[in-house]
Amino acid sequence: MDLNESKFYYAGEDMNFAVFSDCPCRVRYVESIRLPIGLAPVEIYTIEPAANGQWIVVEQKNDGKSSLKFFLREGEVFRENQLHNLPPHLKEQIMQRIPKSPWKSERSRAA
Repeated sequence: MDLNESKFYYAGEDMNFAVFSDCPCRVRYVESIRLPIGLAPVEIYTIEPAANGQWIVVEQKNDGKSSLKFFLREGEVFRENQLHNLPPHLKEQIMQRIPKSPWKSERSRAA
């Protein structure tokens, strides 16, 4: 999947996301939806990368669980990649930009 096809959701502390990148990018509001089970609306966003950006990481939190999505530039498209497929120099660069990520605690346990 590429970044243009991805949507990111915000509903307070229960569901939110944070964006990390090598260059500033734009987060755009798309719409708000109401779910039948919750009182608060869920806001939907997309991310527009910078023209000269090479990577974007989105940390998504849902009900206290955190996950990371990695997007790397391939020509004009940002494709989602798995952590184990990232080049070592990018892993190091990304790790320095993400505060208190679950990825860092996994690396420190493995060391």
